[in-house]
Amino acid sequence: MSGMITRARAFSAKALQVVNNVAKQQYTVGIKGVDAVLAYDKSGNNITFIHTEVPKEFQGKGVGKLLAQYAFDEAIQNKLNVTCKCHFLAKFYENNRMKYKTLNVKMELD
Repeated sequence: MSGMITRARAFSAKALQVVNNVAKQQYTVGIKGVDAVLAYDKSGNNITFIHTEVPKEFQGKGVGKLLAQYAFDEAIQNKLNVTCKCHFLAKFYENNRMKYKTLNVKMELD
């Protein structure tokens, strides 16, 4: 079957890598030339998760969940107090409360 064009693999969030852009205070995932972003504000031992934005064509494919998991895992590793202002991240936290039970999380949702 050499010479045949194979189908492109299905999109998988598992293959993506999260980058912590400390200067911009964003966790990002680059996907086909666009970025999914989780904006945060870190000060001392406190981090505020402000907003998550995933390009429309990649919504519902696990990209936001990947960013959320990375952010909460980083908070645990660095023993940070979390303030959550993002509804998506608040829902992620509620759905994974047992995994992140050691975190001090405060909700400030509008």
